[in-house]
Amino acid sequence: MGRKKKKSFKLVEILNEGVKNYDMIIITDSLGKVTLYNNFLSQLCNSANKDEILLQDIYLEQLFKPENENFLSVLTELKEHGSFSGDLNFILSFNQLIPFEVKAFKINSEINENFSFVFFFKLKEINEIERDPLEQKKFKSDSFKVSNKNLNFNVITSLEELEQMKENFLSSISHELRTPLASIIGFAETIKNDPALPREIFNEFIDIILNEGKRLAATINDLLDISQLYKNSSTLQFRNVELQQLVKKAYEQLKPLASEIEFSIHIQEKPIIVAADESKLQQAINNLVSNAIKFTPPKGKVVISLHETDNNFIIEVTDTGFGIPEKDKNKIFDRFYKVSRPGIETRGVGLGLSITKKILDLHGYSLEFESKENKGSTFKILIPK
Repeated sequence: MGRKKKKSFKLVEILNEGVKNYDMIIITDSLGKVTLYNNFLSQLCNSANKDEILLQDIYLEQLFKPENENFLSVLTELKEHGSFSGDLNFILSFNQLIPFEVKAFKINSEINENFSFVFFFKLKEINEIERDPLEQKKFKSDSFKVSNKNLNFNVITSLEELEQMKENFLSSISHELRTPLASIIGFAETIKNDPALPREIFNEFIDIILNEGKRLAATINDLLDISQLYKNSSTLQFRNVELQQLVKKAYEQLKPLASEIEFSIHIQEKPIIVAADESKLQQAINNLVSNAIKFTPPKGKVVISLHETDNNFIIEVTDTGFGIPEKDKNKIFDRFYKVSRPGIETRGVGLGLSITKKILDLHGYSLEFESKENKGSTFKILIPK
């Protein structure tokens, strides 16, 4: 590693240059603590079942292992000479390693004092996961295949976009908490200040307060659910459940929301019994049906069905709704991601599909979907026999 003159770089300039040739961007403070990162790291951690690690303070050395040195030497190289070039390996489970070519630069702190180093990662061409030779545990290389082709990540192209991701999340959360609270407080004050309020109006205001309270509770529950699911998979309580009952319950519970569409259910008569966490699986089914109803315009159709093939029991939710744009299809299971639909307000914080996917993953089930914009979508839960 050649010695270089000590130098710091302007962040925006170096970001615009680096994203042309690299897949992943991570910005750290002077100690190597991650302060910003693009979606590539999120997806990589998701594939390695490490999602929860990004919910807390995390240092780069907890995620990556240098090729021939310790991480302190990498930071020292950056501090003393302004740049670093070499290889870092993403640490998968059991010390399996995913290799990256890395270039890193010391940056000035004019934008944020916690921005000290920017790391650019390029995935190396590999056929199978490399292993730490000191690790002797068995590992099937086909359980996690990596290539440039199937790691289809969106690279953030500037600091402004990285910041925008954070702002969009905070804005969405703030809106989903503040809006129902404002309604609850406003209508409650009206009732309090006008004892002679006509009974019909009084009941209408009470209904609004109740509905907005439920909306607020749903948002909070989603946030708690996603945190719990990503931190502790042992919360699942497996027992024998009948799929027909879960599908029927979803239909009955959500039927009141489908008054303006054609809503139907088709299930086979022969009982299907599987081992599952009943409440969690019910939540996953309800989320899919609720989404279908929410994004299907009046006079449209939503159908829930239950059937089986030679290998799987399949719960299928089909709608004739707005569909999912092509550009959004690889992001819909990301936490807090919401499809932007011009002229249409989308309530929620973008956690429904992420929660659903995680619940099904923990069960060992699969979730597939097909969708065409302005034509509709079909989501399938595949439960192995």
